Amino acid sequence: MAIFNTTWIHTRLGGAVLPALACVMALTTAGCQTALDLREQGRVALNRGQPEVALEKLSASVDRDPAAAASQYYLGMAYLELDRALDAQYALEKAHALRPNDKSLTPQVLDALAEALFRQDRTANLFAFLDKQVATYATTRDYLRQGEFLSRAGDPDAARLSFRKAAYFADPGDVEPYIAIADFYTSINDQPNAVTSLRYANYVAPGNLDVAERLRQFGIVPGPTIAQAPPKPALLR
Repeated sequence: MAIFNTTWIHTRLGGAVLPALACVMALTTAGCQTALDLREQGRVALNRGQPEVALEKLSASVDRDPAAAASQYYLGMAYLELDRALDAQYALEKAHALRPNDKSLTPQVLDALAEALFRQDRTANLFAFLDKQVATYATTRDYLRQGEFLSRAGDPDAARLSFRKAAYFADPGDVEPYIAIADFYTSINDQPNAVTSLRYANYVAPGNLDVAERLRQFGIVPGPTIAQAPPKPALLR
């Protein structure tokens, strides 16, 4: 005995509800899941540390809607988690091409693209990519990204300049560049400059708990007497 009289429905409604009816009858399968549904499932799987599941869901999402930049981005992230850097690069390049100026998504895509290039040991391509982004967007985040990957690639002098430019162009109250500079100096065992950067950070954001904890790690109690105003012009030297 049929649960739904599909002939009656088609006759009365001209077939308009048949696609929806098909989905209702197939709820136990993935066939009627939308690209958005699959993307969300893939994103959740990534957050849960399940990259194989994420890859399956996100690949299906992209198959259904190849023009969805966010799905291409998360697909690239899944590939990175699986250490498939070249596949990640392709997906991330598609995401960037689809939405090159999205204030929310683009910086994340560019961060991941830099990581994909770095993991392939394509140093020349990576450096050219980083140069292009600071020339195109010239935001604090672009300089921070450049500084991070220059440092990881073994060019501390160039990294130092990029980090300083990040601080120079930062908005008032933006403490992130100074923390990044402090981390950089810590990584090369330059404690005095690391502390100085944290003192700048303490001045810019006196109530920042992250800065306070980092100062304490150097045996320094944060407070007004520790804060030091950053000399903006000097940061470009």
